Amino acid sequence: MGKFSWLSEQGYRVLIDHLQDGIFVIEDGKFTFVNQCLADKLGYPVEGLIGRSFVDVIADEDKSMVTERYRARVAGGKEPEFYDLHIATAQGTTICCSMSVGLTKNQAGATVAVGSVRDVTLQRAAQAELQASKEELKSIFDHLPDIFYRTNMQGIVTKISPACYDILGYRPEEMLGTVLSGYYKAPEERQKISQAIIDGGGKATRVEAALKHKNGSTVWISTSAIIRRDPEGQSVFIEGLARDVSEHKQIEDQLIALSRTDGLTGVYNRSYFMDKSEEVISMMRRYQRPASMMIADLDHFKTINDNYGHHAGDLALRAFTDACRREIREPDILGRLGGEEFGLMLPETAIQQAQVLAERIRKAVATIEIPFENRTIGITVSIGVVELSTEDASLDAVMRRADLAMYQAKSRGRNQVVASME
Repeated sequence: MGKFSWLSEQGYRVLIDHLQDGIFVIEDGKFTFVNQCLADKLGYPVEGLIGRSFVDVIADEDKSMVTERYRARVAGGKEPEFYDLHIATAQGTTICCSMSVGLTKNQAGATVAVGSVRDVTLQRAAQAELQASKEELKSIFDHLPDIFYRTNMQGIVTKISPACYDILGYRPEEMLGTVLSGYYKAPEERQKISQAIIDGGGKATRVEAALKHKNGSTVWISTSAIIRRDPEGQSVFIEGLARDVSEHKQIEDQLIALSRTDGLTGVYNRSYFMDKSEEVISMMRRYQRPASMMIADLDHFKTINDNYGHHAGDLALRAFTDACRREIREPDILGRLGGEEFGLMLPETAIQQAQVLAERIRKAVATIEIPFENRTIGITVSIGVVELSTEDASLDAVMRRADLAMYQAKSRGRNQVVASME
């Protein structure tokens, strides 16, 4: 027996048969050589493929494409050397293969096709699954009702979901590359989220903030955000999800307003008036600034109710508060204390200024004529005015002094203002 050599025909055959890819040679459309790997992939013995038309092992969906490319290639046309195709096995299954094919000449000078086939069924299935997952994620991303956003550590928007158009009026391409902080209603709104991320160690949950819609309106969002880090722990970007809570915020504000205001007149109710007045007194004392208090009571209000009914009384109360609103400043605090009695807290106001304002209110009220059932009803008011004193132990003490001054106005004939320094 001769010595075995890898350079011998037998040696080459061993090498080719042990390749992981299938190897083939095609002459005149038929297999003239296949290695063991290709025969195993197709489920045939090697000898069962030799002399067989290569088209027989091509899956039906690719027969036409592969045949046309083979004919064109043999005729000298330029066809792809690498492409995917489906092969039908002897067992009736189909495998996806990646094929590499080229032309050469045999000893007789005839053109032959030489190529290799690799089973990529699992890889293509995995790629298809990955692509399906990507498409599913994109669909979810595109149809999220909330805004998903990503910024770099400088606050530049690098990714944002299409929901930004429905919520803020901007298309994603308008926001990409812009500074996210520019969409907040005020710097302190953005700061709320930034501070929450700092306080949460890189994570913020359900922080409410006001944003600006493209049309200028206010949009309230509840956002959760997190800092993403690289394997070395360095911060690389911030991701977040923002939900439009404007409707919820509106309802919440309405409920708060209802809890703070008098349902009939729309001014503060007694409880909230007291709270706001306490804040003013605390601030004025801290900075040693003046503040004054008025107590106003409509004159002969019971007579209006008795003679004309409670609806007329309601009209009188609304007319009085409307007159007050026209005279007072924005910082002034007007509240209904009960019945026909009202309180007015005046920050940064000495008693002389408060007395002038009280007189303007008294005169304005005295000119009111309320149309009611083919007649008019006139009203007047008695007002007591005091200035905050260092001797006042509490808000109640201030209000008691103002109340006493108001009763003095009543006792002097009503429709008067009494300012008391006591």
